Amino acid sequence: MTTISIAMATYNGERFIRRQLDSFARQTLLPSELIVCDDGSTDSTIAIVRDFSQSSPFPVFVFNNSTRLGYTANFLLAAQKCHGDLIAFSDQDDEWFPEKLARVLEASRESEAVLVAHAVEWMDENDKPMGIVYPTDRRFRKFLQNNDYSGHAILIKRSLLEMGASSLSPDEYKKVAGNVEFGHDVLLLEIANALDKVHFIPEVLMRWRAYSDDEHAWIQLLQTPPHAKTSIWKRIFPPDLADAYLAGEGHYRKHSILLSRMLRDIAAYEGDTTVAHDRLTKKMDLMTKRAEVMRLRASYYGRLSRKARIKLMLQGAAMGQYRKAAKGGVGIHNALRDILACIVYPSVPSDDKLS
Repeated sequence: MTTISIAMATYNGERFIRRQLDSFARQTLLPSELIVCDDGSTDSTIAIVRDFSQSSPFPVFVFNNSTRLGYTANFLLAAQKCHGDLIAFSDQDDEWFPEKLARVLEASRESEAVLVAHAVEWMDENDKPMGIVYPTDRRFRKFLQNNDYSGHAILIKRSLLEMGASSLSPDEYKKVAGNVEFGHDVLLLEIANALDKVHFIPEVLMRWRAYSDDEHAWIQLLQTPPHAKTSIWKRIFPPDLADAYLAGEGHYRKHSILLSRMLRDIAAYEGDTTVAHDRLTKKMDLMTKRAEVMRLRASYYGRLSRKARIKLMLQGAAMGQYRKAAKGGVGIHNALRDILACIVYPSVPSDDKLS
């Protein structure tokens, strides 16, 4: 008999978590266990989970992190502690439809996919439907890549976790990423997509609670930003432009290292993973190239003479920095900004000692 574990990562989720837990108990196919890893909540989250466990129709195991891990490592830890053949990820503020687990189990049996995803209906913090279905809503098309699904709507086979046993362990992830959050779903999808073993169910099997805070990036993308009185100069050349590019370099560099470790894990895994290895290698090379482009652009918008800036621009053009993002570049529109910067951006004399 196939068993399903639920991996839930929590942090100060007292406001909505009981509704999510109750939706687990209403499943037509109950999970074999619920694993809850709490990342240092200071509210009543743990008390609510423990209260639910007293009447839960399935075992509930709660683990308290001794130090803050961040949501990516916390989810990876929860998955690592699961015993089921299949692992379903859960946020702390959504609600599952009763047939969710039964339907994803059926889909996993009908395909050879190692990752199954489904559609999600958005609701606001007052439980009101927002008329948005993710990811099929047309408003997401310009943001999404192929097979780009959110963690709350995916289920994986244990073999996918085992395939990245070293690179996707919480400790190894933190060693590479530090405080950067790549997302457990992003990393697992990269392997599953490389294997070409992702299956999508267009049915809506849960409601995702969307509200405006730092954890709900899609809301920020779809909302019209508030009008701010900012000069055209600051819109074109934000004062923290060099720092933003420097942060981008670190992000892509770390992503490249994570992919290199995934490649090492896949190489040691049984079975034919040649195609997946090639695809992940290309992705790793792309991340490395983006890191180099970000590094160059951070220098470009630092303290440079006009002559040095022109030289860097030509160097960047030669390395393809103005190509599309899919090819590691920043787009041709940035070439126009860089040309303008050569003319009007603050510079230092050529003989000035640069810092």
